[in-house]
Amino acid sequence: MATKRKSSRQPKQSGSTMYGALAGLLVGLIIAAVVAFYVTKAPMPFVDRATRDADRTKLPDPRQAPDPNQGLYGRDGAAGTPPSGPTATAPAPLPGVQPAAPAPSKGQSDELGALIATLPPGTPPEAPAARAPAPASGKYFLQAGAYRVLEDAEGLKARILLLGLPVAVQRAEVNGMQVNRVRVGPFARLDDMNRARSLLGENKIESAVVRQ
Repeated sequence: MATKRKSSRQPKQSGSTMYGALAGLLVGLIIAAVVAFYVTKAPMPFVDRATRDADRTKLPDPRQAPDPNQGLYGRDGAAGTPPSGPTATAPAPLPGVQPAAPAPSKGQSDELGALIATLPPGTPPEAPAARAPAPASGKYFLQAGAYRVLEDAEGLKARILLLGLPVAVQRAEVNGMQVNRVRVGPFARLDDMNRARSLLGENKIESAVVRQ
């Protein structure tokens, strides 16, 4: 009887051991699946921090940056769009000032120097000849006096004739009165008139220049 009871207990122990192993394996798989799900879905502190730091340090797109010159375009300019070309214009030249000509290149300067060397030496300009004094236009007289009495005029005329000068008595009416003028000349040149006047002055005869 003791032998039969011992043999009947051995199959029950082996079956419970297999069930226990299967249950443990199933529980382990469930725990592993839960841990894997948690690991994949839960946020990782180091990875998330690196991602956030990379987003912070990323430079903004220059095309999306605001235009600082948007207020300078005016009402006619397109809103939010920069001008298509540069707006600065070249300064206008000052009036009366010509732009400087470009300097000749080395080859051109050599050709000009060779051309100048082949030209004959120029002669110095001649000095202008001294101009002779131009003869005075018109006629000049020296009036030695004016008398109401003809005899007085004739007496002065005789004195002047003795000096070798041409002289004549001319009658004229001044303020309704008849006068007799004693005039020396005529003289076509001022030099001749001045010499005659000096001669009259040496003989104490005053005269005045009259031009006709």
